[in-house]
Amino acid sequence: MIKINTSHILPDTPYLLDGTEPAEVLELPADADPPLAPAGDITYHLSAIMAGADLIVTGSASVPLATVCARCLDDIRVPVSVKDLCFHFEKVRDLEVDLTEDVREELLLAVPSCFYCSPDCKGICPVCGTNLNHASCDCDRTPAEPGPDPAAPSPWDQLDALNFAPEKPAKKKAPATAEKKPAKKSSAVSSEKKPAKKSSAVSSEKKPAKKKSSGKK
Repeated sequence: MIKINTSHILPDTPYLLDGTEPAEVLELPADADPPLAPAGDITYHLSAIMAGADLIVTGSASVPLATVCARCLDDIRVPVSVKDLCFHFEKVRDLEVDLTEDVREELLLAVPSCFYCSPDCKGICPVCGTNLNHASCDCDRTPAEPGPDPAAPSPWDQLDALNFAPEKPAKKKAPATAEKKPAKKSSAVSSEKKPAKKSSAVSSEKKPAKKKSSGKK
């Protein structure tokens, strides 16, 4: 276990911690693809200082791993390292701090998805399987261009299905108009327009009065 007792750290003086830890603490999966297994112990170089009641740890850690090259499939051993570790623990004065889990997490995050035996690895021949790093072959590795699939639908079939005839504009129907019927005149209105008949009293006034005959001849 990677532990630091903060009571051993003097003020303004870095506390150096170097050592190794079994790689089993990484807990690598046995069925990893590509295969991945520890090939040695974890090596760490740490420096710890106290900032008040807080602990600050910096340093580096590395571990060798056994795996296979992603191009030629050769067994290889590669180191995985982290050079900028930095941990901060609050209010841990006079306490023992375990750094094992923090170092483990940083190393696992540094593991790449695949490994190569060298940056210029030539890989294997896809035709005969020869490792091109160790030997050469006369295989034609030019990728053949795939020919047309006779069972695949032709793009011309889609063009034949298109209809380019112009559509006839639809005839617009004239809006139906309601016939206006003349309104019937009410009897009250028609009676108002008829001239009123003169009364007999008025007609009698306009007749000239008859002269009275005198008794004298």
